[in-house]
Amino acid sequence: MFGFIKKGLKKTLEAIQTTTPVKREKISRDDLEDLLLEADVSYELVEKIIDSLPEKIKRIQLYNTLISLFMYNIEKINPKDEKPFVELIVGVNGAGKTTTIAKLAQQYKNDGKRVLLGASDTFRAAAIEQLKTWAEKIDVPIVYTKQGHDPSAVAYDAISSAKAKGLDRVIIDTAGRLHTQTNLGEELKKIVRVCGKAMDGAPHRKILILDGTQGNSAINQAKAFKKMIDIDGIIITKLDGTAKGGALFSIAEELKLPIYYVGVGEKAEDLTPFDPKEFVNTILDAIFTEEDENSIPSSGKTHNVDLYNLTDAQRIKFEELLDKDGFDLLSKHFVSERKSSQTYRININENSDCFEIIDKDGQVLKSYKAEELDTNG
Repeated sequence: MFGFIKKGLKKTLEAIQTTTPVKREKISRDDLEDLLLEADVSYELVEKIIDSLPEKIKRIQLYNTLISLFMYNIEKINPKDEKPFVELIVGVNGAGKTTTIAKLAQQYKNDGKRVLLGASDTFRAAAIEQLKTWAEKIDVPIVYTKQGHDPSAVAYDAISSAKAKGLDRVIIDTAGRLHTQTNLGEELKKIVRVCGKAMDGAPHRKILILDGTQGNSAINQAKAFKKMIDIDGIIITKLDGTAKGGALFSIAEELKLPIYYVGVGEKAEDLTPFDPKEFVNTILDAIFTEEDENSIPSSGKTHNVDLYNLTDAQRIKFEELLDKDGFDLLSKHFVSERKSSQTYRININENSDCFEIIDKDGQVLKSYKAEELDTNG
């Protein structure tokens, strides 16, 4: 995963290194502002980030600030719970919808899933032919009709066919003529309704494809689609062809939607699941020198730890004591609610089943039992 993200961010990292050619232990707010803007982070978000940080910024401080932008990046639906699992793909023409559909289908097929495609972009004959070509190339069935026919009927037939054949996945293409928003909006809403008639709960995931080379301008496209239907998540394409990788921070912050995948090349394997931690660390590696990360004892004592400045080594220690996702829930509250440079005392009992967050005056701000935060329970 790390290699794929680094490959995809090559041009963005080059832009950052042009702005800050020498790595350092701390970076000034002015320098951070320059490099974030150079990476195409929106001005509004840059100001928000800068205002939350001290004058001299350590890596872990910036890491916690940036990673908090992706805290909602949680899958809502388990594909194993639905058969077939239906995905509706939306996005403007040219964003890479058809190619992304083919990559998804190939990956699902490689994982042993049986996939069917639905060509519901009946507005363009070329779109139908392109998807048919991909279906033949990767050897998956496809449901299609002639140009101008009802796209919702194609979606219905695709789901019905997959149900009858016991297939695992259905991926449905849609039109992307954003210049006729009203007509497209009604068309997409109808497709969603008809999918629900073909199978209760379908489409189970509505994915918006955004062109990474568009940077922050893609946000307006995303907002237009969000007004039409309820989008569940995003795939960013063509990330390897742009120096605007920082726009992912703006997209995540503005849209409050999970990023499922990023496209960093032409091959099927170049569509890779998005890992926020790898993404943030790859960018920070271009800015900061290695930190001396001090570990903390694992349990049985009271530890003075600044959650805002928690190092990776300290984070790992806490994740050993508590379910990782549970710890993310624990830290998320204090990343978002914290005051700059505030140190909280974390009290952990001998059995590691209780976490108390205590402020500098000794007041218990919050108490958690491990089982309350254990997402595996």
